Amino acid sequence: MHIVLYVLAAVAAAFLIFLLTAVITDYRPAEREVLQDLSGLSGSGSGDRSGTTAGVLPDSLSILCWNIGYGGLGDDMDFFYDGGTQVRTSRERTQANINGILEEIRRHSPDIILLQEVDECSRRTYRINEVEMLRRAFPDYHIFLGYNYKSFLVPIPLKAPMGRVASGVVLMSRIAPEEAVRWQYPSRFPWPVSMFNLKRCLLTATFRLADGSSIVIGNTHNTAYDTGGMRTAETRWLGGLTARLASEGTPFIIGGDWNQFPPDYTPSPAETDDPHFTTVALDTALLQGTGRIAWDPSARTLRHLNVPYGPESVLTVTDYFYISPDVRTDSVRTIDLSYRYSDHQPVLLHCRIKKG
Repeated sequence: MHIVLYVLAAVAAAFLIFLLTAVITDYRPAEREVLQDLSGLSGSGSGDRSGTTAGVLPDSLSILCWNIGYGGLGDDMDFFYDGGTQVRTSRERTQANINGILEEIRRHSPDIILLQEVDECSRRTYRINEVEMLRRAFPDYHIFLGYNYKSFLVPIPLKAPMGRVASGVVLMSRIAPEEAVRWQYPSRFPWPVSMFNLKRCLLTATFRLADGSSIVIGNTHNTAYDTGGMRTAETRWLGGLTARLASEGTPFIIGGDWNQFPPDYTPSPAETDDPHFTTVALDTALLQGTGRIAWDPSARTLRHLNVPYGPESVLTVTDYFYISPDVRTDSVRTIDLSYRYSDHQPVLLHCRIKKG
């Protein structure tokens, strides 16, 4: 009897220590945080005004947007949270995915790169520092990271917990911005789940144009598993921000993984009936009519992760751009990689900033 009591007491003590550690280490981001340039380029350092020299952004731009699935969600993977069984792929396949992602980005050589789900020494990616790999692979780009997932230990699934996660959205640019900011979205998971879940954000960079005006380019990764009104709150907040920019006469381009399908897209029953992961239509009314959606209707950008990629895979569209009227869209194209390196396909935008 005493042994049972000792065991129960030990289990209770371990749980209390775990919970206390989670509370102490809980990621509590500010509503607005100026980000440092991680590239190490001379004259960089948004937020450190000494030595910061912003460049002039060209009028014609290429912008690549890609949720890289932290290098762990290639075509071999399903995922336990989406109805699959796997938690992570092998170290070798993770590294191969990352190498393929780097090579694909290098092949297109975009002016601006918007990446989602970039890991920094997480257990699920074998402690590989993907931000450092990006810095080394693209030494002439300025790099900014906005965390949206930081937990000392994600305790699910119980048999093989995900463990430590540090991940976020990354914006990279050849030209140094005037400022880069992480904006905390108003969406929140309830406590204590919030300590082990994402805290979504928008990462924006403000660039100077040749005529002295500015443009704001943003990277968003909206809520996927909505517990009630979270995506709506994020979209409404973003609509308020872009409305303020429009009232100031500042053009904007917001790209990312919205986890919502764009206007004029008709989902299949398989997309809307999935009990594990369901996308909804983006409520453009919440964006206050300050811009337009630019997406490629000829291709899908995301596969559901209930099974590895194959003929039975359910495909949808969640990756695209929201663009102000001051920006002309020359082309927007989804790059078909057959989901080899990620559960998302990259989307490449070519655009021009209108004058006057």
